[in-house]
Amino acid sequence: MKIFTKRVSSYYLFLFIATSTILFSCSKTDPDVIVQGQSKLKVVNAVQTETKQDVFIDNERLTTSALAFGEASDYVKIPSGNRSLSYVGTNNTNTNGNLSFTPSITYSTFLVADRNGNREIISYEDNLSNADMSTAKIRILNLTPNFTTGINISIQSGSPFVNALLFKEASNYFNLEAGADLRCNVVGSGSIKIVSASQLIPGKIYSIWFSGLTAATLTAHVIADN
Repeated sequence: MKIFTKRVSSYYLFLFIATSTILFSCSKTDPDVIVQGQSKLKVVNAVQTETKQDVFIDNERLTTSALAFGEASDYVKIPSGNRSLSYVGTNNTNTNGNLSFTPSITYSTFLVADRNGNREIISYEDNLSNADMSTAKIRILNLTPNFTTGINISIQSGSPFVNALLFKEASNYFNLEAGADLRCNVVGSGSIKIVSASQLIPGKIYSIWFSGLTAATLTAHVIADN
């Protein structure tokens, strides 16, 4: 009787160890295990000919109302990973894109068009950390395809610190001291556009993107990101 008990105990001990080993191995190597998370997304209509755009993610409506040209949504939390994003115009013309979003990262996504009117969706990672409350934190995005020479940005009469920024390019973030205006122009043009210091509050983070058909109609769109 004692011998039978020991054999049964040994058998169950072996079974427990074997089962635990298999489960542990599967949990480490199972390629179907997906780490879940959330990202934050802001969407913008940057196509001058597109007056109204509804935005959908994975076929679910993302915006509460259609975006006119120049309008941006608030940040919305979305599941991270590979997502299908669609801008849908009032004429039911769709612009679709498959984008990848990293957990805990914040993004701004724009509908843009090239000189032939071909539309696409482009996305930029946002940096919302701001350690200096005495300056405004800014980045510049050129979203007009009409200037092959690019766009320069300078402060007052100083030399450009953003040089020949081309279509779909974004500058690095920089800190702008309080009271400083931004001077913006198409490279090779004497037409200067001013982004007033009164629009750029210290402690805030801004994305400034440009539209325009000619150097004279270059327009700065200021988005406060925080």
